[in-house]
Amino acid sequence: MSRPQSERPQSRNARRLPVSTWVGIIGTALVALIGLASGGFWSMMLMASIVVLLTAVYGVLFRRTTWLRLPRKRAAAAIGAAVAFAVLIGATSAYGATHPEVTTQARPASFVSAPTSAHPSAPPHRTATPTPTPTPVLTTKTVTETSPIPFTTSTVESATMASGTSSVTTAGADGVETKTWTVSFTDGVETGRTLASDVTTTPPVTQVTTVGTYVAPPPPPAAPTCTNGTYVNTAGSTVCRPEVSTTAPSGATAKCGDGTYSFSQSRRGTCSSHGGVAAWL
Repeated sequence: MSRPQSERPQSRNARRLPVSTWVGIIGTALVALIGLASGGFWSMMLMASIVVLLTAVYGVLFRRTTWLRLPRKRAAAAIGAAVAFAVLIGATSAYGATHPEVTTQARPASFVSAPTSAHPSAPPHRTATPTPTPTPVLTTKTVTETSPIPFTTSTVESATMASGTSSVTTAGADGVETKTWTVSFTDGVETGRTLASDVTTTPPVTQVTTVGTYVAPPPPPAAPTCTNGTYVNTAGSTVCRPEVSTTAPSGATAKCGDGTYSFSQSRRGTCSSHGGVAAWL
């Protein structure tokens, strides 16, 4: 027996899905595609199961028909939520198995990892060993140095030494200066020094030169050689008496009128007893 025509449209409308269901299916599909693109199949299942689980829990708590079209009874909706939760757990486990977490452990600086089974021929990975900064070695040392002190010179005069002569009466000698330094070293290299003391160990000796200033008096004139004897004039000098000679003798000062030659040292009284001065020589 066929159904009435009034019931056929109602049956076709009952089999149609509401818009909310299509929106939920499309949204879940998009989320699943995102999971597939980012993590593969199990990531897709994980994302889809999360959406389904949240929708089922919402329907259980508020007794509403969601886009999943689960019955409003809590028992039936809870079964759907449990199934979605189981799928979530399974997808999570499978995703974790296919995507193991890579952990980095601290290794010693000199550790060299062995080749893995996936790449047996790959060269070992070496971790660079940091070069420690050496600590500089600081030392000090006391150093003593000596240097000469040049001597000075001086001159003295002596009235007992002949003028124009000189002699070294005291020989000069250099002195000695001693300096003590505190020297700083960094890794054996000198980096600075400080003067600790400066002492004149041996003083210098001044060199003395004596210069003579004595000038000897001129020798007295030689006594004249007189053929007619001598006399002492008013000045106390010995003078030859006038003498007769054909030529002017040595030392004669004037020729008298009688032809004799006078040795007088003063013009006054010259040739007074011999006719006066005929000519001065």
